[in-house]
Amino acid sequence: MSMTYYIHVYGCQMNVHDSEIISGILELEGFSSTEDPESADVILLVSCAVREHAETRVLGRLSQLGGWWRGRKSGKPLMVLCGCVAQEHGDGLLKRFRDLDLVVGPDCYRDLPGLIRGSARISVVDFREGDYTGIEPVRVEFPRAYVTIMRGCDNFCSYCIVPYVRGRERSRKSDVILSEVAALSEGGYGEITLLGQNVNSYHDEKISFPLLLRRVASAAGTSWIRFVTSHPKDLGRETVEVMASEKNICRYLHLPFQSGSDVILKKMNRGYTVQEYLERIEVLREAMPDIVLSTDVIAGFPGESEEDFQKTADLLEKVRFDNAFLFKYSERSGTTACGLEDSVPEEERLARLNHLQELQRMITIEKSGELLGRTLRILITGPAKKPRQQAGRTEGNRIVILDDTDFCPGSFLNVKITRADGWTHFGEPCGNMES
Repeated sequence: MSMTYYIHVYGCQMNVHDSEIISGILELEGFSSTEDPESADVILLVSCAVREHAETRVLGRLSQLGGWWRGRKSGKPLMVLCGCVAQEHGDGLLKRFRDLDLVVGPDCYRDLPGLIRGSARISVVDFREGDYTGIEPVRVEFPRAYVTIMRGCDNFCSYCIVPYVRGRERSRKSDVILSEVAALSEGGYGEITLLGQNVNSYHDEKISFPLLLRRVASAAGTSWIRFVTSHPKDLGRETVEVMASEKNICRYLHLPFQSGSDVILKKMNRGYTVQEYLERIEVLREAMPDIVLSTDVIAGFPGESEEDFQKTADLLEKVRFDNAFLFKYSERSGTTACGLEDSVPEEERLARLNHLQELQRMITIEKSGELLGRTLRILITGPAKKPRQQAGRTEGNRIVILDDTDFCPGSFLNVKITRADGWTHFGEPCGNMES
């Protein structure tokens, strides 16, 4: 008898791609997906533990689903928690949530079909060496696709739980990656994003990340190539040179700086100084003057003084990122930072975050406004949220909305930017479409 499953994802692009891998594993074993959780035999939640808010959301949803099903006469579906929260808490989740049936960590997804069909209420959170090569992901975001090039992390930034829930770094074989990229390009995917906790440290025998990136660009044909996430300490000139020389590598980079204070960066165990970070920005902009830059910043890290915080705000203004993902510091149990003294009060963390958000909002509006009247090439991604609108992405990952158009997803199109609303832009077609 075929079983149906419903899957919901929380967190980063890695989790989105993991959900595609989970679907591939299940469908290979005869399971079929549904968009309706009420009709599913199995409900899977793919969780994120990087920040407390993300963890709270998925556990809240778990409680909500359990309570909802207890109030119904029909049978309860099997409830499965996957991902980083599963890895972090393991058996404790089964004790805490009586409606939860399975807890499965990021390295154990191949076990899911057997676990689901079995009768045990169990936690499986082993660290394993496999990388899911041979599993065909069920892609859900055409014409945009993800390709994992490495899993885990060896950096052990003092605030970050990733090495504890994703394990140590291991890189996939380059020939497997190149074959996957080539197949996606041939299948009409217009954008392919290489994924890893720290892509710059990729290494497969003699193949480093810059060499892999160049070979990926060749294998991708006309498809755009992106990659996340880059660690500033490992971003070398060779990678920048490859980005600048290969036409289908997007002139876009997400480069977290986290703090503008050397004192705080050292406490964070980031491995670079503010000056070294700014030197990398200078190299990027010298090679690609039109590059679009985004970043991550943490406000209120333990011991962050007013002076430290002001240096962070100053760096935002100095670099003028096109976009930034800003967060207040979130304690993660088991990390080094969780035991640090001089905790910044919660209300002060929030106040500092709000200050950074307002500062970056103004910078983003100003940077977006500079695009008015310019012609940009976009990838049509599909329908927008409102009726009679389509959405696309620029090479710089900016969202562009078109009115009353019906272009095929996966097509490239030249558009004139007519209006900007922060990170969202509006445009009009102004050139021949390219497939």
